[in-house]
This record gives sequence, C-alpha cells and structure tokens, in this order.
Amino acid sequence: MFDKLCGAKARTNAYQPCRQPAMANGRCRLHGGKSSGAKTEEGKKYIKVANTKHGFYSTEFHEDKKFIRMLIKNIKL
Repeated sequence: MFDKLCGAKARTNAYQPCRQPAMANGRCRLHGGKSSGAKTEEGKKYIKVANTKHGFYSTEFHEDKKFIRMLIKNIKL
C-alpha cells in the first residue's frame, strides 16, 4: 500500500504504531512535524521579528524605566 509508514507509538489503541504514510523525515504529518526551521537569512530575520518581545516586557522599556527612576531620584526640589 505505502512505501513507508510512520511507526510512532500512539497513546490510544494499546500503544500500537501509527499507520499513516511517512514523509521524507520518516514520520507522518502528525508525529514528525513539517518544519525544520528557516534556512534563508530572510526567513531567519522573519522569525526573529516574530519572536521579539514588545511592550512592558521589552528590554528598551526596562532601560527607559530605570532611566526615569534615576532621574526622579536625582531631582532636587
């Protein structure tokens, strides 16, 4: 029927092996995943931008907050 099967152990059906057809990496689309990560520089930059934190958790925000606290602390009335 198929050249190669996934073979990953399923939690259901008494841990029988998966019978889905395997992809090039040897596992099916459910157990092996399709992505192996970005290969090009453009793709790596896209991932970096997508995973960059912003808002209250960004490095810039914390640096600005420390600077403002220092200014307030050093104000002489």
